[in-house]
Amino acid sequence: MAEMADLLAKLAPEIIVLLERRYNILRAVSFSQPIGRRLLAEQLAMGERVVRAELDFLKNQQLLVSDSSGVYLTQEGELLLPQLADLLHRVQGLSMLEHYIGCKMGLKRVVIVPGDADRDRITLRELGKAVGRFLRDTARDGWIIAVTGGTTMAEVARNVPLVHGKKQLLVVPARGGLGEDVEIQANTIAAAIARRLGASYRLLHVPDGILGGALEGLLADHKVQEVINLSKRANLLLHGIGIPQVMAKRRDLDWHELFAGKGKPPAGEAFGCFFAADGSVVTATPTVGPTLEELSRLELVAAVAGGSSKAEAILAVLKNGFVHVLFTDQGAAERIKEILGD
Repeated sequence: MAEMADLLAKLAPEIIVLLERRYNILRAVSFSQPIGRRLLAEQLAMGERVVRAELDFLKNQQLLVSDSSGVYLTQEGELLLPQLADLLHRVQGLSMLEHYIGCKMGLKRVVIVPGDADRDRITLRELGKAVGRFLRDTARDGWIIAVTGGTTMAEVARNVPLVHGKKQLLVVPARGGLGEDVEIQANTIAAAIARRLGASYRLLHVPDGILGGALEGLLADHKVQEVINLSKRANLLLHGIGIPQVMAKRRDLDWHELFAGKGKPPAGEAFGCFFAADGSVVTATPTVGPTLEELSRLELVAAVAGGSSKAEAILAVLKNGFVHVLFTDQGAAERIKEILGD
């Protein structure tokens, strides 16, 4: 497979564009089947005429079938999709890009999915699927898995492969609630991931950002303290990465007040900490969960973030040094390489 990918990239680079287009169509159908041609064209931001021609080709190759409700993958199409993903991964140079970012940032592993989540929702779903497979394949009986909230993490929760039977795992939230949509809160995500993995879970009924005596009162509750302590000794902690402006708005923070006189502008956010481009902490907001010092002592911390707009945020968090594994997409990864400048 590797030799074939290298040969295609050298002798027929125009084929890569065609491969990517057909892969994106098959992937979109896989996620949304049955799906109509018009909706498919809208999802992929392609002309309907182009999509119609590609669908006809894929049907002739017996990779798709259609009826009055829309288009489906055939069994052959289902089997071909992961093989095509692997081929595309190689011809686009994503394996080399994974190795490059891993070496530059001192990571144990980097996983890059094709596409840019800023441009299409399907790439975000594929990113969630990759993290879901990692959770299923990596977690061992007796492990504690801690997770944060956010839109990307919610996508992970929806795409963890369903495990039949009970697993001896415990999933806990690593953050309190942020007063945001309940679907993207850490509690909801922890429960959803646990159900998909056949695991147990615990919830943390504490809002993030609470101050003073109110926080002390909540932390005095032994059940709350127990869940927080579980997250601080997790075998695997999975978290998202935020863009500072977006996270400040989500938490209803005054941007100018928060960063007045700080010197360095924030570039990324995780665990209530706003990081400068060099990885140093510009400022931190009150939060419930592991501190950066406690994160640095965990055996496995994985970050997930996609979209070219998050490249600077990803780099800022990675430079702090507590992340071991990165899941991202092609758009962010290529932008990260540009920023690194070599």
